[in-house]
Amino acid sequence: MTKRIWEDLLTEQDRQVITKAGYDKEGAASWESRGLGENPMVLVIDMQRLVVGENVPILEAVEEYRTAMGSIAWDAIDYMVPFLAFVRERDIPVTYTRVVPASYDDPDHPDLAIVDPVAPEEGETVIDKSYASAFYGTDLLSRLVRAGTDTLVIVGNSTSGCVRATAVDAQSNGLNVILPQECVFDRIEASHKVGLLDLWMKYAEVLEVGEVETYLEEMSARGADE
Repeated sequence: MTKRIWEDLLTEQDRQVITKAGYDKEGAASWESRGLGENPMVLVIDMQRLVVGENVPILEAVEEYRTAMGSIAWDAIDYMVPFLAFVRERDIPVTYTRVVPASYDDPDHPDLAIVDPVAPEEGETVIDKSYASAFYGTDLLSRLVRAGTDTLVIVGNSTSGCVRATAVDAQSNGLNVILPQECVFDRIEASHKVGLLDLWMKYAEVLEVGEVETYLEEMSARGADE
């Protein structure tokens, strides 16, 4: 059973609401908001230098880039690196997004580069975006439809920002959404925990990375048998 990272935020009444309303089993069941499909894709959101920064405490990281998260990001990268290796070994497609702020005239500026440990491999798509959701103003949905994707496994940042916006739009477009909780992060701990709680209750399966790997292993094996 997944250890929910937001448990310490809940009051006793909150816990009873979650149990009695069935959120612990089905999420917002009337919307059929949580599930696991059969044709997943992994989406890596905005793992760029200006967001990640150096592997130092966040209060030091923000001295170089106001948006950097430092060791918060690198702690997630420690999980993302083996997770992406696991995914690629099983031929599960990986797609990336890269935010290009209006303040940057050069889309090839080093600040906007995806950091090396989780950089895309040859042949993997990188979609540039200008807004929080990876769907807004991009061709992501068309790509997913063409590939027959029914499930989006989202990693990256930030939990309360681009991850949340993308997860909501994915679910709104009929996709299943999975969040490996160790592979997403936010600069504010409260925002991270509350964001995951909200997404789990309404839009996504939030699981430990090992549970996500078990699911992906099953889908990979099923695909090999077909």
